Amino acid sequence: MKSYQFRDYGQPLEAIEAPTPEPAGSELLMRVDACGACHSDVHVWEGEYDMGGGRKLDVRTGRDLPFTLGHEIVGEVIAMGPDAEGAAIGDQRVIFPWIGCGACETCELGKEHLCLKTRALGTFVQGGYSDHVIVPHARYLFDYGDVGAELACTYACSGVTAFSAI
Repeated sequence: MKSYQFRDYGQPLEAIEAPTPEPAGSELLMRVDACGACHSDVHVWEGEYDMGGGRKLDVRTGRDLPFTLGHEIVGEVIAMGPDAEGAAIGDQRVIFPWIGCGACETCELGKEHLCLKTRALGTFVQGGYSDHVIVPHARYLFDYGDVGAELACTYACSGVTAFSAI
């Protein structure tokens, strides 16, 4: 598969060829149809968030380099692990990227987006600036109806942010 990765913070993305991953357990392999470019991707690439007033928040820990950005992902299910349920080959879905460890109290309370051991796609786990991405479970997949993939992919971040405000 082809992905676009940075080898060090602030360095240009490079096209990388690697074997396409195989889904295991409850995982699904998605062919990426669209992936948004969010300003959070820029912050992760830079290795810091600008907090204003000259303050910076270092975010260079928690991910292995080289790294594939992209958390606003729409794709098609093309393979499923032997224990995967809740999706079918050919399903076109938005991928909810804010995935927690699944084992801590925060995750068990249904607040994976607040998990301290995050497995968020494109921010801590290899993301959607790639031909393919592994999703750990079908519960992170959402039907996006009749809108185009290029718009639907933004729902995974800006759409969730706007919805959370109301």
